[in-house]
Amino acid sequence: MFVIIALAALTAIAAPACHPGGSYAQSGRAGGGIDRGEVNGRMFDFVSNKPDGDDWQIRIRGASIWVAYAKEANSDKLGTRGLDDKQATKVWKLIDALDLTSRKPGKKDEDDGYVMLQLREPGDEHHDIYTVYVSRSTDDDDVQALATYLQDLVEKHFKERPNF
Repeated sequence: MFVIIALAALTAIAAPACHPGGSYAQSGRAGGGIDRGEVNGRMFDFVSNKPDGDDWQIRIRGASIWVAYAKEANSDKLGTRGLDDKQATKVWKLIDALDLTSRKPGKKDEDDGYVMLQLREPGDEHHDIYTVYVSRSTDDDDVQALATYLQDLVEKHFKERPNF
Protein backbone atom coordinates (compact mmCIF):
# COMPACT_ATOMS: atom_id res chain seq x y z
CA MET A 1 0.00 0.00 0.00
CA PHE A 2 2.87 2.38 0.87
CA VAL A 3 4.38 1.85 -2.63
CA ILE A 4 1.09 2.85 -4.30
CA ILE A 5 0.83 6.02 -2.19
CA ALA A 6 4.49 6.89 -2.92
CA LEU A 7 3.98 6.41 -6.66
CA ALA A 8 0.84 8.55 -6.57
CA ALA A 9 2.73 11.31 -4.74
CA LEU A 10 5.61 11.22 -7.25
CA THR A 11 3.17 11.32 -10.15
CA ALA A 12 1.43 14.34 -8.64
CA ILE A 13 4.76 16.14 -8.19
CA ALA A 14 6.02 15.31 -11.70
CA ALA A 15 2.73 16.09 -13.48
CA PRO A 16 3.19 19.89 -13.66
CA ALA A 17 6.61 19.38 -15.34
CA CYS A 18 5.14 17.26 -18.13
CA HIS A 19 4.05 18.69 -21.43
CA PRO A 20 0.52 18.09 -22.71
CA GLY A 21 0.11 14.42 -23.44
CA GLY A 22 2.17 13.42 -20.41
CA SER A 23 5.50 12.95 -22.15
CA TYR A 24 8.67 14.97 -21.96
CA ALA A 25 9.23 16.94 -25.16
CA GLN A 26 12.75 18.23 -25.54
CA SER A 27 13.02 21.37 -27.61
CA GLY A 28 16.15 22.43 -29.39
CA ARG A 29 17.71 23.55 -32.61
CA ALA A 30 18.10 20.99 -35.32
CA GLY A 31 20.59 23.11 -37.29
CA GLY A 32 20.50 20.91 -40.35
CA GLY A 33 20.80 17.70 -38.33
CA ILE A 34 24.09 18.72 -36.73
CA ASP A 35 24.18 19.62 -33.05
CA ARG A 36 26.18 22.82 -33.28
CA GLY A 37 25.55 23.69 -29.65
CA GLU A 38 28.07 21.20 -28.32
CA VAL A 39 31.14 22.60 -26.57
CA ASN A 40 33.28 20.73 -29.08
CA GLY A 41 31.10 21.73 -32.03
CA ARG A 42 31.72 24.06 -34.91
CA MET A 43 32.81 27.61 -34.26
CA PHE A 44 33.39 30.52 -36.62
CA ASP A 45 35.24 33.79 -36.00
CA PHE A 46 34.89 36.91 -38.14
CA VAL A 47 37.42 39.59 -37.18
CA SER A 48 37.52 42.86 -39.11
CA ASN A 49 40.71 44.90 -38.75
CA LYS A 50 40.75 48.44 -40.13
CA PRO A 51 44.00 50.37 -40.66
CA ASP A 52 42.82 53.09 -38.21
CA GLY A 53 42.64 50.57 -35.34
CA ASP A 54 38.93 49.64 -35.44
CA ASP A 55 38.43 45.96 -34.69
CA TRP A 56 35.11 44.08 -34.76
CA GLN A 57 35.09 40.51 -33.47
CA ILE A 58 32.12 38.25 -34.07
CA ARG A 59 31.99 34.63 -33.00
CA ILE A 60 29.29 32.20 -34.06
CA ARG A 61 29.09 29.07 -31.95
CA GLY A 62 26.14 26.83 -32.53
CA ALA A 63 23.10 29.07 -32.32
CA SER A 64 24.72 31.94 -30.46
CA ILE A 65 26.56 35.09 -31.48
CA TRP A 66 29.20 36.89 -29.41
CA VAL A 67 30.29 40.41 -30.39
CA ALA A 68 33.05 42.78 -29.27
CA TYR A 69 34.35 46.07 -30.64
CA ALA A 70 37.71 47.73 -30.00
CA LYS A 71 39.28 51.00 -31.09
CA GLU A 72 42.95 51.16 -30.18
CA ALA A 73 43.08 50.66 -26.36
CA ASN A 74 39.31 50.96 -25.77
CA SER A 75 37.08 47.93 -26.05
CA ASP A 76 33.39 47.19 -25.70
CA LYS A 77 32.26 43.60 -25.29
CA LEU A 78 28.68 43.74 -26.42
CA GLY A 79 28.06 40.21 -25.21
CA THR A 80 26.32 37.07 -26.34
CA ARG A 81 22.84 36.57 -27.74
CA GLY A 82 20.95 33.53 -28.95
CA LEU A 83 19.96 33.23 -32.59
CA ASP A 84 16.63 31.81 -33.59
CA ASP A 85 16.53 28.69 -35.79
CA LYS A 86 16.12 30.67 -39.01
CA GLN A 87 19.04 33.01 -38.21
CA ALA A 88 21.33 30.16 -37.13
CA THR A 89 20.56 28.13 -40.25
CA LYS A 90 21.15 31.12 -42.54
CA VAL A 91 24.42 32.21 -40.95
CA TRP A 92 25.84 28.66 -41.09
CA LYS A 93 24.81 28.35 -44.75
CA LEU A 94 26.65 31.60 -45.50
CA ILE A 95 29.70 30.38 -43.56
CA ASP A 96 29.65 27.05 -45.40
CA ALA A 97 29.38 28.90 -48.74
CA LEU A 98 32.82 30.41 -48.03
CA ASP A 99 34.32 26.90 -48.31
CA LEU A 100 37.19 27.87 -45.99
CA THR A 101 38.59 24.34 -46.03
CA SER A 102 39.49 24.76 -49.73
CA ARG A 103 40.58 28.42 -49.76
CA LYS A 104 44.13 29.64 -49.82
CA PRO A 105 45.11 31.35 -46.55
CA GLY A 106 45.45 34.80 -48.13
CA LYS A 107 47.39 37.57 -46.43
CA LYS A 108 46.83 40.50 -44.10
CA ASP A 109 46.27 43.73 -46.07
CA GLU A 110 47.71 46.35 -43.75
CA ASP A 111 46.90 49.21 -46.18
CA ASP A 112 43.15 48.63 -46.71
CA GLY A 113 42.59 46.47 -43.65
CA TYR A 114 41.59 42.84 -43.64
CA VAL A 115 39.11 40.34 -42.32
CA MET A 116 40.21 37.14 -40.63
CA LEU A 117 37.80 34.25 -41.19
CA GLN A 118 38.43 31.26 -38.96
CA LEU A 119 36.48 28.02 -38.85
CA ARG A 120 36.96 25.34 -36.21
CA GLU A 121 35.66 21.93 -37.21
CA PRO A 122 35.49 19.14 -34.64
CA GLY A 123 37.45 16.00 -35.37
CA ASP A 124 37.85 12.62 -33.75
CA GLU A 125 40.88 13.49 -31.63
CA HIS A 126 41.45 17.20 -32.29
CA HIS A 127 39.90 20.19 -34.03
CA ASP A 128 40.74 21.25 -37.55
CA ILE A 129 41.18 25.01 -37.75
CA TYR A 130 41.05 26.86 -41.06
CA THR A 131 42.15 30.51 -41.12
CA VAL A 132 41.80 32.76 -44.16
CA TYR A 133 42.65 36.46 -44.51
CA VAL A 134 40.66 38.59 -46.95
CA SER A 135 41.22 42.24 -47.82
CA ARG A 136 38.42 44.58 -46.74
CA SER A 137 38.30 45.74 -50.37
CA THR A 138 37.41 42.25 -51.61
CA ASP A 139 34.89 41.69 -54.40
CA ASP A 140 34.14 38.16 -53.16
CA ASP A 141 30.33 37.84 -53.18
CA ASP A 142 30.31 35.10 -50.51
CA VAL A 143 32.39 37.18 -48.08
CA GLN A 144 30.26 40.26 -48.73
CA ALA A 145 27.01 38.31 -48.23
CA LEU A 146 28.22 36.94 -44.89
CA ALA A 147 29.53 40.36 -43.75
CA THR A 148 26.19 42.02 -44.59
CA TYR A 149 24.22 39.35 -42.73
CA LEU A 150 26.51 39.61 -39.69
CA GLN A 151 25.93 43.38 -39.71
CA ASP A 152 22.17 42.74 -39.78
CA LEU A 153 22.40 40.27 -36.87
CA VAL A 154 24.53 42.60 -34.76
CA GLU A 155 22.18 45.50 -35.43
CA LYS A 156 19.12 43.40 -34.54
CA HIS A 157 20.54 41.87 -31.35
CA PHE A 158 22.90 44.62 -30.10
CA LYS A 159 21.39 47.81 -31.59
CA GLU A 160 24.68 48.78 -33.29
CA ARG A 161 25.65 48.34 -36.94
CA PRO A 162 29.28 47.39 -37.47
CA ASN A 163 31.27 49.24 -40.09
CA PHE A 164 33.58 46.53 -41.38
